[in-house]
Amino acid sequence: MKVAIESRNPGTFEDLIAGRTGAAVQLEAELLLPADNGARAPAVIIAPGSGGVGPSHRMHAAALVQAGIAACVVDPFSGRGVSETFTDQKRISFAASAYDVLAAAGFLRRQGVVDGARLGAMGYSRGGIAVLLAASSQLVHSIPAGGGPLTAVYGAWPWSGYQFENASTAPTAVRFAVAERDNWVSPVQSQAWASAMRARNPNVSLRLFRDAHHGFGYCEALFDLPQAVKAFNAPIVYLNDQGMFLDWYSGAPLPGADDAFWERAAFAWLGRGVTVGTQPGQYEAFLEDMIGFFAAQLSP
Repeated sequence: MKVAIESRNPGTFEDLIAGRTGAAVQLEAELLLPADNGARAPAVIIAPGSGGVGPSHRMHAAALVQAGIAACVVDPFSGRGVSETFTDQKRISFAASAYDVLAAAGFLRRQGVVDGARLGAMGYSRGGIAVLLAASSQLVHSIPAGGGPLTAVYGAWPWSGYQFENASTAPTAVRFAVAERDNWVSPVQSQAWASAMRARNPNVSLRLFRDAHHGFGYCEALFDLPQAVKAFNAPIVYLNDQGMFLDWYSGAPLPGADDAFWERAAFAWLGRGVTVGTQPGQYEAFLEDMIGFFAAQLSP
C-alpha cells in the first residue's frame, strides 16, 4: 500500500539536535505486509542510496515479506523535488536523511499496522549512514516523534564518513555489510565505526564481503558510474553530542558547519567515477545475511 510520511529538512545535525528541524516534507513510501501476520509482524524501514528507490530495493522488500517481516520502502527524493544525489550529495542534508528514518519509525508506530516494538531499518550507501546515525543515541533522544530506539539496523555498503565521537547505539543491534573492493565508500571507515560502537554495544557486527564492489547486494551486473562524486580517502568527520562537527586537526567544535563546509574541506580528496553492482553469488549471499540478521533480531 502507498503511504505518506511527514519528515523534516534540518540543515545540520546541530540544528536537528537543537530542535531546528526545518520545513515539513511529505515523503512517498510503500508499505508491504505479510499476508498472515497483520499488526503483529515486525517491520523494516528501507532507505535507498543516492540513486533513489529502484528494483533491487523492492526485491529486498519482497524477500523480507516472504520471511514474515513487513517492509516500508521510503522515497526520500521525490517529495523534495530531487531525482538523485550521486552527482551532488548536498541536494539533501545528511541530517535530513537520518530524520527520515526516525520519522518513518514514528509513522509505523502510530499507525499500529505492525509491531512497533520490533522495528528495524536497512539503508544502502547514503541510506546506510542514515540508518546508522538513526541508531545513534544522540538522535534517538532528540527526535521524540520516532518513538524510541530501533530494534535493529543494517548498513549495506554504508558511507561512514560522519560519525559521533561518542558512538553510542545501545540497545539497537547493528550490522555492517561492506565490500572489499568498494571504490566509492571506505570499508575501513565502517570497520572503525563498528569498533567504536562495539565498545558500548556488544550487539554490533560487521561482515566484509570478499571481492565485492559497492552495491554488491543489488541484482545488477557491474557497471561504472563516471559522474558519481566521492572523497574516498578523506578523514572521518566526527560530531560531538550536540551535533557540531569537530575540526579535523584540533578537535574543536565548529558551530554552524554543514555538509557544504566539509565538501570544501575535503576538496583534495574529491573525485568522480565508481563501480557498482554484483557478481555471481553475491546477491544471494547478501540476502541470506540480511534476512538472517533481521529474522534473529526481530523475533518475538
